Amino acid sequence: MTAGMRWFETYVPKTLVLRLMQRAGDDVTVSTERTLTVMFTDIRGFSTMAETMDAPAIAALLNHHFELLSACIEAEGGTVDKFIGDSVMAFWGAPDYVADHADRGVRAAQAMQRAVGMDNAKRRAAGQPPIAVRVGLHSGPVVVGNIGSISRVNYTVVGDTVNAASRLESLAKEISLASQAGNPDDECVVLFSEATKNGLEGEVPSHALGSHKLRGRSEEVQVYQLLQDADASDRR
Repeated sequence: MTAGMRWFETYVPKTLVLRLMQRAGDDVTVSTERTLTVMFTDIRGFSTMAETMDAPAIAALLNHHFELLSACIEAEGGTVDKFIGDSVMAFWGAPDYVADHADRGVRAAQAMQRAVGMDNAKRRAAGQPPIAVRVGLHSGPVVVGNIGSISRVNYTVVGDTVNAASRLESLAKEISLASQAGNPDDECVVLFSEATKNGLEGEVPSHALGSHKLRGRSEEVQVYQLLQDADASDRR
């Protein structure tokens, strides 16, 4: 049983299971609507990068990358929903309700910028190419709870808010304020919506990118780019 629990913790987010166990009497797994913040991440050009790597090297790179990002997410009380190829999906605001889910998501993104920057410095010192990460954040109503089949379910979130966060991450692949190759600003580009901005309790260093039409949505979305802390005073 001990070995089985260890395997269980490997395949299911341990922090999520602990939260669900602590609230077992609250029917938290019943699907309901809730407003929260969703994040998607992606490695730019990963497919091209992977073409020159063998399977063990690809697995090692992804495992290390996911550990970096997961640590940033979980430090802010977020839930890592799933890994999709080279992408991470995460959310804040369930199963535990938190009023500052937008702030937590943005702080996690800021931590990612720092973590990716430090990791890339080590990669360059080792003669390895840097990793460019793209992040999208959006806040809004979702359906949260157990979603799946009789044989397998996931505690996850679904809805337009999730799709919008994914589309913002895709938009981040196309947008960059960096004008020179290798600019630190381009190592971890974070875009967030006006809905997330309006949910923040304080100001964050950001650059307004105007309205953008996200694929699959009829209305345009006001988009902002999160700036690196060190560059904030120069770019405001």
